[in-house]
Amino acid sequence: MTVEALRDIGVDARGLIFPPQVTESAAGLEIMPVAPRLRPLEGLSAISRRWKMIVEAIHWSDMVHWHFGRPLAPGALDLFLVKMLTKGRLVEFWGSDIRIPEVAAADNPYVARLGKNHEYGDMESYAQSRRMQSRFARAGFACLVSSEELLPYVQRDLFPGPHFARQRILPKNWVPNYPDPDSARPLVAHSPSAVRYKGSPSVLAAVEELQQVLDFEFVLNSGRPRGQALRIVGRADIFLDQFVGGGYGVAAIEAMALGKPVVCYIKPSLQALYPLDLPIVNANQDNLATVLECLLKDGQLRAELGRRSRAYVERHHDAHKIAHELIGIYRQLL
Repeated sequence: MTVEALRDIGVDARGLIFPPQVTESAAGLEIMPVAPRLRPLEGLSAISRRWKMIVEAIHWSDMVHWHFGRPLAPGALDLFLVKMLTKGRLVEFWGSDIRIPEVAAADNPYVARLGKNHEYGDMESYAQSRRMQSRFARAGFACLVSSEELLPYVQRDLFPGPHFARQRILPKNWVPNYPDPDSARPLVAHSPSAVRYKGSPSVLAAVEELQQVLDFEFVLNSGRPRGQALRIVGRADIFLDQFVGGGYGVAAIEAMALGKPVVCYIKPSLQALYPLDLPIVNANQDNLATVLECLLKDGQLRAELGRRSRAYVERHHDAHKIAHELIGIYRQLL
């Protein structure tokens, strides 16, 4: 989406993707070959072609915008190649690459309660975050984060002034389908990418409690192809995001772009950092059933929140607007 938006506003941009990443569109993207296991000759050929692509793309560029804090080469040689060629350098951290559990748990009882018992538990630590950030800092990269939730994890001795540009989406590619206020049997969707870290057990408990007294449909929207999963969100009247991390992410933005009211846990320390017009309904694991019940009973509120959600995405997460912000950052670094 970043590449497409930059291209749309006149920047000659291209993206190199290391599989198996999920991509919204192949426009402007080049997939790097992966070395097959157990076939050494083919593996060497794939590695050679991959490095030819990387070196050629770095030579071609003025600015290297790296996504996720993981180098591809042993010893981070690829990062030092960027430095050696004196290119503009920006790394965008995305979450589990720099998240520090102790910092996350300090003001979030749900993270503290979960401990390491979640999908990213073995990936996240202070040592890991420090190591990731140090590699990029040594290679002269500036850093960017796209969520308020990630700012506390940036090591300020390495990156004294981190850049900020919100997560981005192309609203033109998302046709809103606002909730019908007169729906007799609302559809509630929950699409966890990581069941424990998204608080899915608390979602299931709240749904089970409410289905004893209210008539509504619930879909646990996981394990499906992306297109099918998005069609379910597109039909939903309410989208339940996550109830552990304390901030909203891409899934919530996509649901809002589709015109859905979103319920999510926004921890108190972040609430004042988001735009004042944030339409997300804040709920935690302890009051989710109560909050969801209010939405299920009020069709007009669902419809109103759906329209406010779409407008919020257009104002704050439009990739074309954010592409202009990125150009400003690139120019500053160059």
